[in-house]
Amino acid sequence: ELISAISTMESFQKIYRPEIYNTNSPAGLIYQPSLNYQDYSLTQIVYDRVERSQLAVKQGKWTEENFIKPYKDILEKWAANFTVDNAHQVHAA
Repeated sequence: ELISAISTMESFQKIYRPEIYNTNSPAGLIYQPSLNYQDYSLTQIVYDRVERSQLAVKQGKWTEENFIKPYKDILEKWAANFTVDNAHQVHAA
């Protein structure tokens, strides 16, 4: 179920944020996603905005209940090993 939910979320990101996830150019040495990037391909898939919003909420609640809450301690320990600097770059501690 988790793999299915993540795959669905990934597909939605490619559809609704093509400037980040459906780019035509590879990322540079330092990956800095931007919603202003112009070198991307639009998808041919159209979804209803209400349906998309409802699905996003359902996916978030499912992920929280089935992944985040049950593994909270493990996730917090894992996240403690990383820092984010002012440029929003993640570094291992």
